[in-house]
Amino acid sequence: MKIIKDLMKKISDFFYSIPRILFINFYKLFTRAKVFNTKRLPGDKSVILAINHTADADSIILLAAIKKKICFIAESENFGNWLTNFFMRKFANCVPVFTKQFSKNIKSFKELFNISKNKNVFFGIFPEGMLNKKAGFKPFYKGAAYFSYKTKLPIIPIYIHNLNRGPDSKKWVWTNRITRGIISIIMNACRKINIFIGEPINPTAENIIEDFKDFTDPGTYKKIINNINEVLEKEFLELESEADDLFGTRDEEEPIDSELSKEEH
Repeated sequence: MKIIKDLMKKISDFFYSIPRILFINFYKLFTRAKVFNTKRLPGDKSVILAINHTADADSIILLAAIKKKICFIAESENFGNWLTNFFMRKFANCVPVFTKQFSKNIKSFKELFNISKNKNVFFGIFPEGMLNKKAGFKPFYKGAAYFSYKTKLPIIPIYIHNLNRGPDSKKWVWTNRITRGIISIIMNACRKINIFIGEPINPTAENIIEDFKDFTDPGTYKKIINNINEVLEKEFLELESEADDLFGTRDEEEPIDSELSKEEH
């Protein structure tokens, strides 16, 4: 009975994935994204991609640019009704995470950890947690670092440069996320976008765990997560600097603030 149930789920998932596959392949025809350091993406291993979040369509643009299947982790607010839930699930390939109703995360985390058992899957996380329409970075949440620590998967920073960010969300006449996403997709079609892939950050590397030998200490894991997050922030600053050296501060035609906020979460 379980075999039949699993088979039916695989068939269902296949047919549900058809709209996304068709759409992404169609959108590739209109993307002018240039990807740097592609060799840093593994061909047969699972990783976590930490991505700066500057436009409503950046997940779609990344899917079209790097030609990898990515399971994105997104705020539950993006799944508000059946239409947005269908779009986020089947087109953007997202799993919801709840920032207020934490008990609902049990199902999401179970789904993510089951997916992570696959030996070749990419997870996409936006460490800033929300859209950043301004230059520079918002303070990083520690979700990516925590997920890396729990799964022992390396994090690869992905810096997307020169996206058309569009107006601030508060200035939109329609606040529907799908509408904003579609408009953002159109605005960034045929635009020269640069995607920089950073060095992988291994959660078990010596510069991460330092002198933490006693993993039974309940406070140890928090220190390791903080270290992972700090290395991630530094890597993003280096990618931003690399992009500016090659192409200048073209995003929004504004100078980019080179300092991350030290606000704690």
